[in-house]
Amino acid sequence: MKPSLTKPYLGKLSLFTKLSILVTGALLLVMAVLGLYFDNFLKERFLEDTQQRMYRGFQRLDYNLKQYENSLRDGIAFVKTDENILASVDLINNYQDKDNYNTFLIDEEKKNIAEELLKRVKLSFNSDISLYDKNGELIAYVTKDDLGYQLNFVSFEGGTRKLFQRYEQHSLFSPGNEVLNGNITLKHKNYYTPDQLIRGSLITYHRLGDSLIIKSHQSIFEKGTFNVVAHIEMSKWLDKDYFAQLSKDIDLPMMPTFDKKYDVMSQLLVPNEAVPSLSIKQNEHEYLGILKKEINAGEVYFVANLDKVELNQVLIESRNKFFYLLVVVAVLVLLMLRFVIRRTLEVPLLGLMGQIRKIEKRDYSATTSVVTGDELEEISVNVNQLALAVQEREDRLRQSKDEQQYLSMHDVLTNLPNRRLFAESLRNSMDLARRSGTQVALLFIELDQFKVINDTLGHDVGDELLVEVSKRLTDGGAPASNHLLARIGGDEFNILIEGVQDIVALRATVEAYLQLFHRPFICAGMELGVSASIGVAIYPKDGDDSVTLVKHADLAMYKSKDKGRNGYSFYSEELAVHLQQRSDMTHALKQALQEEDQFELCYQPKISVATGRIAAIEALIRWNCPSLGRVPPNRFISLAEDTGLIVPIGKWVLRQGCADFARLRQDGILLDHISINVSNVQLRNEDMMANLRQAIDSSGIEPEQLELEITESYIADDMESAIEMLQCMRDLGVGLAIDDFGTGYSSMSYLKKLPVTRIKIDKSFVDGLPHNKDSVSLTRAVIALAKNFGLLTTAEGVELAEQNEFLKAERCDEIQGFLYAKPMNLRDLVDYCRATDSQSVNVIRLHNRLGD
Repeated sequence: MKPSLTKPYLGKLSLFTKLSILVTGALLLVMAVLGLYFDNFLKERFLEDTQQRMYRGFQRLDYNLKQYENSLRDGIAFVKTDENILASVDLINNYQDKDNYNTFLIDEEKKNIAEELLKRVKLSFNSDISLYDKNGELIAYVTKDDLGYQLNFVSFEGGTRKLFQRYEQHSLFSPGNEVLNGNITLKHKNYYTPDQLIRGSLITYHRLGDSLIIKSHQSIFEKGTFNVVAHIEMSKWLDKDYFAQLSKDIDLPMMPTFDKKYDVMSQLLVPNEAVPSLSIKQNEHEYLGILKKEINAGEVYFVANLDKVELNQVLIESRNKFFYLLVVVAVLVLLMLRFVIRRTLEVPLLGLMGQIRKIEKRDYSATTSVVTGDELEEISVNVNQLALAVQEREDRLRQSKDEQQYLSMHDVLTNLPNRRLFAESLRNSMDLARRSGTQVALLFIELDQFKVINDTLGHDVGDELLVEVSKRLTDGGAPASNHLLARIGGDEFNILIEGVQDIVALRATVEAYLQLFHRPFICAGMELGVSASIGVAIYPKDGDDSVTLVKHADLAMYKSKDKGRNGYSFYSEELAVHLQQRSDMTHALKQALQEEDQFELCYQPKISVATGRIAAIEALIRWNCPSLGRVPPNRFISLAEDTGLIVPIGKWVLRQGCADFARLRQDGILLDHISINVSNVQLRNEDMMANLRQAIDSSGIEPEQLELEITESYIADDMESAIEMLQCMRDLGVGLAIDDFGTGYSSMSYLKKLPVTRIKIDKSFVDGLPHNKDSVSLTRAVIALAKNFGLLTTAEGVELAEQNEFLKAERCDEIQGFLYAKPMNLRDLVDYCRATDSQSVNVIRLHNRLGD
């Protein structure tokens, strides 16, 4: 059984006691001889020296208090001119509603205030700072404890008061307990009259337990009035530790007390005046000097004391007279101490040194403790316990190191090997393959449209999906001894396959991995259909180092995405050329966006079946690239969508199309509307509505004269969000058409919910008219469905007269295609409209204001 570290050794004298008895005996012998001679002299001399010493000590105290007062005043003076703090306080005063609390807005301001308060209290080296609103309620405060500065703010999240706090070294706030330190209150307390703070900042002194607190106060008033909008306070704590350090610095024991018994012996310390002359009090054992200072609700007494015995030992002046006597005494004492120390210290210390040397050599086995009956024996016992504690700590450190090593090599979310471990494994496998003459395959897997899931369903669902994908990849193939699965980052996974011999077998393996994504994933109670694109690179054919191999597998993966996703591609030199061309086109697109003169809008007329007139036009973008020539839309639109460049391109198309339509109307060509295609990427962009309004407002056309064509895939990805966005557009007055209806996710259920105005019949249906039965049936069904829902119909891609006659017979509303006109530039469109003037009564003969 281990002895207690705090258990006293009863009946035994400690080392301190033994030494004290010897020294006290020697001193008593000397003092007995010298006491009578020095008694009267010391009484007068010590009193004079003590008085001067205490006076200087109280001067130092008074100087420190004034310095702290100035520091506290300066520390809160910033609040009168700090625009950020004033703006934040004004926002809180005007918009904080406890019952309908705006957590994001108000709490962010309070966090900013807490961080600014931290800078100020640190800069002034004070203890705490707090800020109250116009109602005197606590907004935020900063305190200091053993762990450092703590930032706090009061929130009313959920309608109830909550305290959020963090330490300076942490980055996130967390809920805390409403346990304040007694100095800072939830409701501001006035220790003064309002008139006092109108004149400026104010200093007050307070008692908290045994500590003295100096506090500065500053009220902020509404401009031009005396209405308080905020109140700030900063405090300096003078506790026992402070006075202990002060006593050490001035070599004079001094402590504050609130005991009224010192009142009759004290002298008042008046603010802004010098320390008064001291009247030293004394009793049998000590000298006392006492100053009183008035504080809030009472007084504090600063008591300085000096032990007479210590002073008597310091001020011995006639040592020469008794020199020989002292020498004899000193020799005797030294001889006695030498004998005692040899017996009681030297031998035990050697034993302790032996124990310590064992620990130094990492030998933590138990050693027999020394037996002295004093503190040395207790130290020896503690050294043995220290050895055991060190051994336990080293074991924990070794275990912790192993855990850190594992975490550094594995992904925290999926517990798969991470990029670092995979790169190391890949290099090792390539070295082994180089020596054995075998091949290594690298599969680069990236989920398709993973960003859409993150943006629409949240990152929690995205993380859960990544975990489920890793499980399925692991269960579906990665457990094989020559397969290594790793999560590289985001939605990217790599699979390392060693010992590849047969490309056919490798293709089967890749297809098996791809097959794993054909079943939906269950995440947060939802079925998520997610596909993947895979790129494959083989060592040594596709790269002789790990970096090149990974890069080529990545390029092959992007080739799979270009082919429509949900597939795989092997790296080849042709692929590298293709990707270089893709990179060149991306660069050219960015350059075209900067110049804007490379893009051109062509317009294809849409003919009304009922009147035979040109009812509307559809805007179609064309790109004339100086380096690539005329690039058709099917080559650059998908690239623009993948890179996000479709957003600024679409913004330009909206602006230019609306402007051209307005110019047509100015020139007397009065069409019903203009149709403009918008990408799914544009519709998901947060600036879509702003860009739409800007295009309409800047051109001056009516919203009803603009029709936007959307795809079915946008609706199917997230119907709820799609309906919300489309309804906003309809509320604006813009028409909405579903492009290529029937080729994707056509459903009566969603068509019923959507605020669309038109259905466009895809060219693939029109091509089979009127002879293909399937085309006839589908076209009739689409037209009938549109009529039932009160929607207009437009058939696109009409090239033959018999197709035209069929669509007229079925009462399709609009016809668009080469039978009437190909897409044309604005000048040709004007000529076309005027050439058909006799058949198009909506084309009015006015002066051509389009110019040359």
